[in-house]
Order: sequence, then structure tokens, then C-alpha cells
Amino acid sequence: DAIFDGAEWFHITGITPALGQDAADLSLKAMQTAKAKGLTVSCDYNYRSQLWKYGKRAPEVMTELVKYVDVGIANEEDCQRSLGISLDEGDWEHAVGTGELDSARYEALAKKVLETFPNLRYQAITLRESYSASHNGWSACLYNGSEFYLSRHYDITHIVDRVGGGDSFAAGLIYGLTSGMADEDALNLAVAASCLKHSIPGD
Repeated sequence: DAIFDGAEWFHITGITPALGQDAADLSLKAMQTAKAKGLTVSCDYNYRSQLWKYGKRAPEVMTELVKYVDVGIANEEDCQRSLGISLDEGDWEHAVGTGELDSARYEALAKKVLETFPNLRYQAITLRESYSASHNGWSACLYNGSEFYLSRHYDITHIVDRVGGGDSFAAGLIYGLTSGMADEDALNLAVAASCLKHSIPGD
């Protein structure tokens, strides 16, 4: 209660509940408390296979946590591995590896996530095309339950460090939504912030 006193927004990632049962329990309690106190809750599902080692599969934990989330952030793998939500058709691994991204596919995926979790007000999905370690395509989409937005696309060459790209995307999106930007403008700010992070060393 003291931590959330005066706060408006609580952000958490899927890395925390992946660390162990105590961390997962605390994550759930924190999200429940934040919602009870009227905070907006955002979550980057952020699947990390090497962390889920304490006897629970990610969907067992994450699907319960997402029931308390207003703004979901993910890539397609996160939706599949963390929430167990995928589309019947298509191959996301092929799409990421070849750069062949189909925006209609991601609109369908975002809608499926909101259908599964009607408490969500937004679902953002980042779209990375990995041509090489130093050359990526970068964009994202946002669905608010009625409108689907696709951001500007960046062709990022000579990547310095992509670590922290997801966090900078989340920060940009949160800033945009809290400062009264239109949804599409908030999405484009988030993608631009993350694009810029690729030029900065360190997390």
C-alpha cells in the first residue's frame, strides 16, 4: 500500500514471475493491489525460456497475471510461449527469420489476445525482422479493442546494442498514453524510442 500510494501506473514484465514461485506470488499480489487501488497496470509478457526452471510453465503463471493487466506488450513468441495464444495458420519463426511480416496476421493475433483477456484495454505487439545481428527491421502494432494501428517501419543498420529495446518501447508507450497522446501517436513514439535505443550501448 505504501509503495502504490500516490502512484497512477504499475509496470511489470514476465521476467519477474519467471524467477521463482516467491517472485510469481509477489507479482500476483502486486498486480492485484495495484488494480484495487485504481492504478493502470501494464505488462511486457517477455518470455525467457532459461528462467522458467521452478516447475511451472509460463502459461500456468502468466495467464493468471494477465487478468489484472490493462496494457499488454509482447512479440508474437511472447504471446505463444507466455500465454499459449497463437494463430492456427502461419509460421512466426519463418516470418521473423525472413522478414516477411504480415500486418493482417498481427491484427488477428492482437484481437485473439483481447478476446481471451477482455480486461485488456490495449495489446501492443512488436515486430522485429532479424536480417542479421547488425541489421533489423523494426515496427509495432497496437489494438485498443476497436482500432488497429501499425507504426512507422524502421530499417535499422549498424546496430550498436539491441538490449533494452523492449524496455524503451514500453517506456515510450507508457509515456505516450499517460501524456494524453492519441493511441497511434503513442505507438509511434514507442517505436521511435526503441529504434533510438539500438544506437546506444548498454541496457
